[in-house]
Amino acid sequence: MSDPRYPQSLCGPAGLALPELRGLDRLAWVTSHLFIGVIGRSMLPDVIAVARDWQPALIVRESLEFSGCTAAEALGLPHASVAAAANCALDHRASLAPALASLRTAAGLSGDDADAMPYRHLHLCFSPPCFDGPEATFPPTARFFAQPVRADADGPVDDWLTGVDPDRPLVLVSMGTIFHRIPDVYEAVVHALAAEPVAALVALGFDQDPSRLGDQPPHIRVERELPVASLLPYCRLFVTHGGFNSVKEALVSGTPMVVIPLASDQFYSAERCSVLGVAEAVGPDHHQSDRVGEAIRTVLEVPAYGARAREVQKVMAALPPVEETVPLLESLAGA
Repeated sequence: MSDPRYPQSLCGPAGLALPELRGLDRLAWVTSHLFIGVIGRSMLPDVIAVARDWQPALIVRESLEFSGCTAAEALGLPHASVAAAANCALDHRASLAPALASLRTAAGLSGDDADAMPYRHLHLCFSPPCFDGPEATFPPTARFFAQPVRADADGPVDDWLTGVDPDRPLVLVSMGTIFHRIPDVYEAVVHALAAEPVAALVALGFDQDPSRLGDQPPHIRVERELPVASLLPYCRLFVTHGGFNSVKEALVSGTPMVVIPLASDQFYSAERCSVLGVAEAVGPDHHQSDRVGEAIRTVLEVPAYGARAREVQKVMAALPPVEETVPLLESLAGA
């Protein structure tokens, strides 16, 4: 799944046609038809075989992987899930049930209990409940924890900050490790930044050539990779595609954002960050317009974005630390 075109690559062999859907509607279709119907069904025999061989006391899965919980129930094991996408803390039992009923049947289980299976024992979430809003509904087994702080995990940032004008606000740009390949998005961002009185660091992608963007003015530095989590505390703005990990890292550091969603749960990230007041969102029909520059200027010029990002940062820091997940998992495993 390291290519943004992976849904299409899964559809062909399965005899499915990817519908013309966008955002969360597309993610819901992909989850039911591909993550459960294709990948889950394909993985299930192997996961059951491995579990029988290893004899674990517990199976832990990420929340968009469904062979793990099905195999666990087929073998009489407890299971836990980890919210893996921006909207995955939410309770999706009703929408998942039809596809999961078929997957359970393939494992020799009754399909009648499909709606209870996904979060039956424990659902671990690393975003605060406020991220999803006051009307959000969570599974009864959901537990919320602080996102682990990764700042400085990639080593010192001095080399990356050398030459950066301290009198200019520092802007960091990254479209993640998959969706950075989508054409024209970086081009629109650096075009907008070229006219702004900022210092910009741009992570173009591990498999991309910075020369692709052509010559840039001195205040824009383009690299294949940058230590994003380590640099965020030094930044006034993060321009991102809205990947869930990227958004959480920005919120952990109290950095406001411009979110340019490109696919999947990124549209949910953009919506929620906008509602929370920590970001300006640029819709899919405006990626190549002056809207990108307008959003950058708005977040940099309006102090409320940074103030609100720091408020959410405090909320996240007040959640129980990740280490407190261990006794919960041990209890499930009967340790």
